[in-house]
Amino acid sequence: MKKEKKKLKKLIKSAKYKLETLQPSDIQKDKFKAKYLQFEGYLDLFTIIAALINVSILATQGDSYCPPHIKDHGMDIRKTLELANKLLPF
Repeated sequence: MKKEKKKLKKLIKSAKYKLETLQPSDIQKDKFKAKYLQFEGYLDLFTIIAALINVSILATQGDSYCPPHIKDHGMDIRKTLELANKLLPF
């Protein structure tokens, strides 16, 4: 168990200096925030959050039924994939 904790600490320390995607949080110690994740405003943020929720609902359905409150599932899938792309470090 100690050996695994040592490896994890070493990996975390290495990641802090090797990857540029995360930067230390200004608010919480030992926490990080995504450096390249930017939104055009609250409307953009809320639209992406709604898309994530809608895609999750569609993924858990298991059939072709689309709930009536999900208007454009194609756009929701696109926004979700765009967010995932922004989270990649390169």
